[in-house]
Amino acid sequence: MSANRPIDSPEALIAEIRRFGMLPFFRCRIPGWSVEELTAPGCWIFEDDEAVLGPWDWKIDAVREGDIAYGKFLGGKAAFATVEWYRELMNWRRSQPRWRMAEGGRYRATTEHDKLMKRLAPVALDAIRQAGALEAKELRLICSAAEKKPVKKNVMDSVIQFLQMGTWTVIGDFERVYRGPDLTYNGWQRASNTTPDELFAAPDLPLTSARPLTNPLVTNLTPAASRAKIIDHVRDFFPNADQKVLEKLI
Repeated sequence: MSANRPIDSPEALIAEIRRFGMLPFFRCRIPGWSVEELTAPGCWIFEDDEAVLGPWDWKIDAVREGDIAYGKFLGGKAAFATVEWYRELMNWRRSQPRWRMAEGGRYRATTEHDKLMKRLAPVALDAIRQAGALEAKELRLICSAAEKKPVKKNVMDSVIQFLQMGTWTVIGDFERVYRGPDLTYNGWQRASNTTPDELFAAPDLPLTSARPLTNPLVTNLTPAASRAKIIDHVRDFFPNADQKVLEKLI
């Protein structure tokens, strides 16, 4: 199914995210299902000083919509999801023992990577929950203190990716970074990490309101049914998508 229009503005990006419900940022093994492939010619260029920042910058507008999640939660790669579909992914992922390590859940970690995640993911998640939002450099300091030795940047990146894959955290916001004597912005950004529970929390309602508070992250489906619902939804757009590829992504 083709896009309604090429992505050539923040508004068009947001419209496509809402149309798909869940949309990878970069190309994946399902042709046509990515921001990269849906972006208008000339808007997907980041390499030179004359680059059009395109979706790399427009993603800030999407995150600030208030009901769109962004993080590395599809196959370990960056993706967007509306809260309607993110809650189904969250329901599935948080039911899996490997991802539950982030809350100290029992899991037999056999690889060095998983052993490291088992130690550091709970530390990072607890810190984010207490602070509301933290940047990667702040999390490195906290995890280094817990490890009693410096935690390398690539290790911290892995911990953040692990938390995002487990749907424990998402990107809360971006801050544009202006560099050089002319304070030039070339797409460099600083990201804060928060929890979806914090990001999508139902706002406080006036005491006079008869409308009950609802949690937008709650679904009435079983975890397996949530996963199946997402896969069926993607198939609505891509009927020939490989089942194994879908299961690996979701």
